[in-house]
Parts: sequence; C-alpha cells; structure tokens
Amino acid sequence: MKHLSPDEYALFLDCVRELHSFRDMSALRLWLLETALPKLVPSDWISYNEVDLLNPANTLAILKPESPVFFQQLFPRFREVAHQHPLITRQLQSPNFPVHKISDFLSQADYHRLALYQEVYRHLGVEYQIAATIKLEPARITAFALSRRQKDYTERDRAVLEMLRPHLVVAFNHLALAGECQAVMESAAMALHELAAATIIVNPLGRILYHVGPALDWIGAGDSHFLPGEISDWIKHHPHNSTARSLHLTSAAGKIEIRAMPTTSSGRILLVLTLKNSGVSVPAASTFGLTPREHEVARWVCEGKSNAEIAAILGISPRTVHKHLEHIFERVGVESRVALTIRLLDQHPQADGFVV
Repeated sequence: MKHLSPDEYALFLDCVRELHSFRDMSALRLWLLETALPKLVPSDWISYNEVDLLNPANTLAILKPESPVFFQQLFPRFREVAHQHPLITRQLQSPNFPVHKISDFLSQADYHRLALYQEVYRHLGVEYQIAATIKLEPARITAFALSRRQKDYTERDRAVLEMLRPHLVVAFNHLALAGECQAVMESAAMALHELAAATIIVNPLGRILYHVGPALDWIGAGDSHFLPGEISDWIKHHPHNSTARSLHLTSAAGKIEIRAMPTTSSGRILLVLTLKNSGVSVPAASTFGLTPREHEVARWVCEGKSNAEIAAILGISPRTVHKHLEHIFERVGVESRVALTIRLLDQHPQADGFVV
C-alpha cells in the first residue's frame, strides 16, 4: 500500500467490490480488460490469456484494444513460440509465482533476441510487459498480461496487481464453480424432463423455495410462491419422515404422483413429481423405441394439442416440442400429426386412446 496514494487505494477498493459482484465469466473478463485494469495500471494493451503449451491450438487470448493484425497474422505464431515467454516458463517452475515483469528476467537486448519478440511482439509494439497469473495447471497457464510501448512498469504497478491477484483468483474460481453447478443442474433438469418428472423444494408451510422442471405448471401453481391448498394441507397434516409418502391427484397435465422426501434441513421438504400418464403404453414404447418424453409429446399430439399447448403442459419450449416431434415422426415412420395418431392408435385398436 505504500506505493498507492489515498485516492489510488480508494479506486482499488472500488474495483475489488465490483469484481466480486459479477455472475458471468465473460462479463467479468470484459470489465477487467476494458474498465478495471486500465484504471488501475494504465497500459497500451491488456490481454486475458489461457496458454496451453502441450496443445498450442487450445491457446486463447482476448486483447483490448482489439487488434485485427494480431489475431489475423501474429496470434498463430504466438501460440507456437509461447514456450519462450520468460513469465510463462518461470511461472510453470514456481507455483507461488508473484506478479513479475519481463525485465525482471531478461535485459532488453536478450528480450529482443527471442523469436517471441521478433515475430510477434515487435510487430505489435510490445516492449514492456507485466503479468498476473490466476490459474496454473501442468503445461497450462491462465493470466492477465499488461503491455506498453515506451515505459516499463513500476513498483507501484506491481503492488496494485499483487493486491488484486488474490481477488482475481477467488472471483474466477467462484464463477467456474458456479458454472459447473449450473451445468449439473441443467443436466438434472434435462433428465427430469426426459423421465416426465420434476422437483419442488418447499418449507413445512408450503412456501416454494426452489423448483426444477415443469412442476409448477403441472400443479397449477403458476407464479405463486405457495403450493396449491390441497398439496399444502397434505404436507402440513402428514409430517415428513424417513419414509417417502405419496399424494395422487389429477391436473390439466394428467395424473400426478407427488412424493415427499426428507432433506438434510428440517426446514425443507423435497417434493418429487411424476406425470403418471407419461405417454403411450409400454407396448407402443417397445414397438417404436420412444423415450418417456417422446411418449408424452406423442400422447398430447394424439389428443389434438398444439405445440404451444404441449409446451405449456410439459414445461418445455415449443421449439423443444418440435424437435421431439421430428424424432417421433422418424421413429414411427410418419410425416404428419394425423398419420402419427392413426399409426399409434392402430397399435391399440381395443382402446379409445392411449393406455396410461
């Protein structure tokens, strides 16, 4: 902090506060490159780099201000000679590598002899550079690099980046973890959709805390924060325990089974909903090889529902319904909704509709 004036330190704190407010990795990177880092450490160029020495084709760079010349002519060569970069090579040898400048390791003359300089940085005008690493893996490094044409970075600049770097590491790790969690949740939601199932987490009073899949549409909760009265009363009068309980009811979506499952929190109850009339009958499923979700779409098509209506019932988009229909038509061997209905009902001439 001795290198910063009170105003500079106040600016640094403002940047740190905003840094931890981001929920999107791309937006965070762009803000750092275009707003935060230029204010804290003025530079001619600032780049975000993911350098993969084993697979150079996987190397990524985002440069601000943007340089068409760099990416069209110089970047392919940068990937090939990145292993010469003194900050990269020394970082890979020391996991606790602090913020450093190229001039910490090479004289200007030695730097100019590198192919990295002669074939890449010279054409861009990079004479001085300082870098802060935020992630290190075997033969792979993620870092922010700041570059200048005419004046090397000072100890004040180094101090700012040294203070900022731990915050960058935490922010990027949190967003990466959040992205992984979101991917898991999306996969779980897709699996639930395919199995004609959904979940709701509620408190003992029936207040909806979280839901995955089309559960709220199935039970007619809409935008309500609470479960419908029948389900809420059932929860209140049947305290949940280690044994799953079931409630069966009928809604516009069809016959629904709701099971109440205990969670690790006494203030939360997990409701698992299953749409029981989940498509065509088992014989038809084995005949055409339809998935559970395709069963559902086919059933509603045969009952005369439009794509928009089916989407609302199943809690998916009309586009997804359309894609399911394409697969169904291909598997059943038809080209229209009418032909699909005739074909499926022909499989069950004893029934007026689908067996559920």
